[in-house]
Amino acid sequence: MNRYLISISVGPVQEFIAAARRTADLKQGSQLLQDLAGHIATELEQRGGTLIFPATSSMPGPNKVVAEVPTDDPSTLVEDLRSSAVEWLWQKWISTCEQLHVPLDADLAEEQVRQFLEFYAAWVPYSGSDYPDRRQRVELLLAGRKALRNFQQIPPRPGRWKSPLDPSRDTVLELQGSRLPPGAEDAPLSLKPREYLDAISLLKRVLGSSARGAPSTSEMAAQSALCVARRKNAEAVDTLEQIAQNAPGMVDIGDLMFPTRVQEEIDSGGERLNRYLKQRQQEIDRLRKEILRSVQPPLSECPPYYALVAADGDRMGALIAQQNTPNDHRQLSQRLADFARQARNTVQQHHGYTIYAGGDDLLAMLPINTAIACAVQLADAFRNQVGGATLSIGIAIVHHLENLHQALEWARQAEREAKVSRNALAVALHTRGGVPISAVTVFASDPYQEAWMRSVQAFREGLSHGFPYELVHLAREAENTSLSVHALRAEAMRIYRRKEGSEARGIRPEVARYIEQELQQVNSPADLRRFAERLIIARFLATVPDAEVTP
Repeated sequence: MNRYLISISVGPVQEFIAAARRTADLKQGSQLLQDLAGHIATELEQRGGTLIFPATSSMPGPNKVVAEVPTDDPSTLVEDLRSSAVEWLWQKWISTCEQLHVPLDADLAEEQVRQFLEFYAAWVPYSGSDYPDRRQRVELLLAGRKALRNFQQIPPRPGRWKSPLDPSRDTVLELQGSRLPPGAEDAPLSLKPREYLDAISLLKRVLGSSARGAPSTSEMAAQSALCVARRKNAEAVDTLEQIAQNAPGMVDIGDLMFPTRVQEEIDSGGERLNRYLKQRQQEIDRLRKEILRSVQPPLSECPPYYALVAADGDRMGALIAQQNTPNDHRQLSQRLADFARQARNTVQQHHGYTIYAGGDDLLAMLPINTAIACAVQLADAFRNQVGGATLSIGIAIVHHLENLHQALEWARQAEREAKVSRNALAVALHTRGGVPISAVTVFASDPYQEAWMRSVQAFREGLSHGFPYELVHLAREAENTSLSVHALRAEAMRIYRRKEGSEARGIRPEVARYIEQELQQVNSPADLRRFAERLIIARFLATVPDAEVTP
């Protein structure tokens, strides 16, 4: 029997994962594709194939499978795998329907589920020698297959509402005019008004409702205070958490930490939830204030921003090309899986939540006061675990009420900025109504990101909040003049010493020296502007309390 090297990719990936209104939707989009790829890997093993990537079918990985397969008819094998994958997805939908008690357009739902999957495959004969050449050949063929994108589109149903999570698909819910059918607001769907979802979005929603522990963006924002308050007043935090868990609806402690969110749930959360929250509103307000007072320094309101972190390995294609045998590639796959497992633990230790970790990709949510420290540990772990490769990380600091799809795009954009330098960290601040600001630092020159830590600490110790804006103004003026580098540095130092003398007497000597050194290394107005923008982001981060990592 002949042997083939086969490479399979399933999708859609980014747009499918990003089609989310809740964290649980985002998580289940990622998980569904991982599970689907795992099903294909298991099928290949059962058919006598030897997996290369992932190393085993039990190993969670990305939406990619590479294997050696004994067969005389690879085309039929691939078609069988595709059919099996579609059937696996269909059975997921059947199980979902058993939990739903709302009228659906069954024919449209079946069309959407059975035609959802983008399945790509390529294969080349493989005799056991010259693995790098054969692998490169099969990946080129797979790239060509992906470029065709000849998938059937489901014709639209005139008069049907479009799904807000995926406007290319019609809703499968049988609406009553423009109203959701009775029961749609109840668990497990808990649909908001005008959430006219398609079949795949309904599938993610139901799977997400059964998954425990997926925090809302509000909860992740609140964690920057809660992770500190737990050490000071665990009783108040536990009591507020218990109120959220007992609520008859999709309410978490993050919702209760924001008065506007509590009022929104009272107004639109249904009669039972309305009554439940109104009865406990005074207690919720008391506990919230007690929690915020226990933080040092005390907070008047809960911090409304969280961090969305996206990471990707650098030059992974070149690293894979260096693997001379399938076993070498398999060992690399194992190291990547070990990193993904370690990354989940690292994110959890920093009070965050991993949405996706597979191969060299990571997507996670973190409190803004632990995100940079977590990034440092992730980059170090990747270098040590994988070997021969580095990790680029993007952090988007986003308001908890911002559209999740938009927040994900900002995190990916920050990741792309980091990958320009490679082995780098890009932090992007997106305040509501403000102009986005980003700053990039390279791990090679600052492996522990001390520049960020010292900048944040400087503001906590009293550095003037206006100082970075004066530097930005100076940089803009210098861009339009013939000011020498020496004069630019001197003027920047004059501004700093004036601020240090009048407003920043509490700054420790080592932190003050860091700022002076950074100003002395400025070689152009652009350098000064980049330093000032990093300080602006650091000033924002300094508004939340310092947090300790959970062992």
